[in-house]
Amino acid sequence: MKTVRVFSIAMAVILVITAAVSITASPAVAQTNNSPESASLAQTFMETARGLPLLAPMSIAAPVISLKVENLASSAYKCTLVSQTPADWVKMVKRQSFDTFWTVRNSGSAIWRSTSTRFAYVGGTKFQTNTSSFAIPNNVGIGGKIKLGVDMIAPRTAGTYSTLWALYAGNTQFCRVTLTLTVKR
Repeated sequence: MKTVRVFSIAMAVILVITAAVSITASPAVAQTNNSPESASLAQTFMETARGLPLLAPMSIAAPVISLKVENLASSAYKCTLVSQTPADWVKMVKRQSFDTFWTVRNSGSAIWRSTSTRFAYVGGTKFQTNTSSFAIPNNVGIGGKIKLGVDMIAPRTAGTYSTLWALYAGNTQFCRVTLTLTVKR
């Protein structure tokens, strides 16, 4: 982004200098254009600009940027949230213990294998009281459902909090679920 700003500023300076050069060079151009052997306006500009470092001919090569993007939308691993308990925006008292359950459907084209699929905490507030990651207990076939549960406890201070969890197939995250709650004052 900084490179774009520097380039934009440089281009603005070039345009201002170009305008100033063309104003001061106008009489010379007018005199030169009166003769049949006169150079074109562009050639005159280049001759005038040759001594100016900002207007010297330059070659600009755009940097090649390559990104590796995992397109999870086209992945064989997809899910649909079927239900969530408690619902988002539930009100809780400070340090209240509770269990959160997400029921998700395998809406992809691959079986979720218990040997390679895990449910894990991704970010946000850590409500969990035990583990932050566990393997799913059984395989989930295409179109099948699984209920994922986590033991949790509300924070000590009043406010609104969110937690984010996801299913992983190996190292690929493919199914994100959240819980947002409010702790009463």
